[in-house]
Amino acid sequence: MLLGGLLYVAGSTIFYMMPPYLAFLGGRLSLDPGQLGMLAAVESLAIAITSLLGPFWIGRAARHPEGRRICIVVGAVACVAGNLATGFAGSFQMLLVARFLVGLLGEGVIYTTSFVILGAVRDIDRAFAIALTAAVVYGAAVTAISGTLEHVFPALGPISALVGIALAVFPFLGWLTPAAKTPAAVVAPAAVPGGWNWVGIIGLLAQAVWFGAPGAFWTFVEQVATDKGVPSGTAEMAVSFGELTGLLGCVVAALLGNRLGRLKPIVVATAGMIMAAIVYQLSDGAVALAAFLAIFYGFWNYGTVYQMSFVTELDASGRTAVAMPAAQVFGLSFGPYVAGRLILGHGDGAVTASTIVFALTGLGLYLICFARQRRAGRHLGKFRAPATDDNPYPAG
Repeated sequence: MLLGGLLYVAGSTIFYMMPPYLAFLGGRLSLDPGQLGMLAAVESLAIAITSLLGPFWIGRAARHPEGRRICIVVGAVACVAGNLATGFAGSFQMLLVARFLVGLLGEGVIYTTSFVILGAVRDIDRAFAIALTAAVVYGAAVTAISGTLEHVFPALGPISALVGIALAVFPFLGWLTPAAKTPAAVVAPAAVPGGWNWVGIIGLLAQAVWFGAPGAFWTFVEQVATDKGVPSGTAEMAVSFGELTGLLGCVVAALLGNRLGRLKPIVVATAGMIMAAIVYQLSDGAVALAAFLAIFYGFWNYGTVYQMSFVTELDASGRTAVAMPAAQVFGLSFGPYVAGRLILGHGDGAVTASTIVFALTGLGLYLICFARQRRAGRHLGKFRAPATDDNPYPAG
């Protein structure tokens, strides 16, 4: 589980350090909000493409330690090389190409592989909660020291942290062990062996849309704060405080596990995010902004853990679980792109409006999935598909 968590951090840290990352590149190349939104979208989209193709490439590679090891090495090397190349990008076009390749061959590969490894853990709620906590802590630390990183590494700034975490993967490659293929006693009805379950596909769409809300809000949260008159350095500290305090959402999920089910936590998280986003937009002062950032981030983390488990259980074939990273990064890329475009014509209020629309639409799709499951007489968390050669990591 340690290696899976480390891979999760290396593949997803870019999302949790997005504010200082965009601020650094925007300042270096004088990029406008639309270009910053496109930059975030391109890298995230590349990660999503790799993950979306996961069912076609990771199944065979993941059956044996050597196959997984090759995936990890390729991804880590691509991350290191691509992030270093970013420091030499002299134009916006070159920057787009560099970040697309990093996402496609680097972060996308190791992020998807992390879901395979973590998905083999029996208590997936707690496994995802711990991995998410580690990613948030690392992202918050990078945000807090981004100014120092820019001073020490002028060409890379906070991007140097991405190089560091990718290099940290290599010493743990020896921890890979053969994946067990223990069949379970109960097979979920309505499973589609070797295929896709349409309810699972709706669940993936729900996750993608729901993630558009935190993607839109978090990407431009520092810009909203500075537009309110908060100094840039103070805004960075407020963002760091929000990230660290928001870890309580992961802690609560790890402690509760599946005691409250999975739909109720998603509903609570959606309502909490919307409330925090609205009040944040109406607040002034660094203290108030930091407080509501913490609330927003806490509910985001809390809801994310249960969405991973919820969507995994929707499709007993296991294909939905493999494609989950794609759904998340599609939302985290499309959200900033939409918000960035709307800001140009409607101001910072477009960030809050985008957050609300994405969150409510995603929740509505989750409710459709849950209603369908109830009509079919299935209860999430009670079924598990048997392991097969085509499905070595079933849901459950």
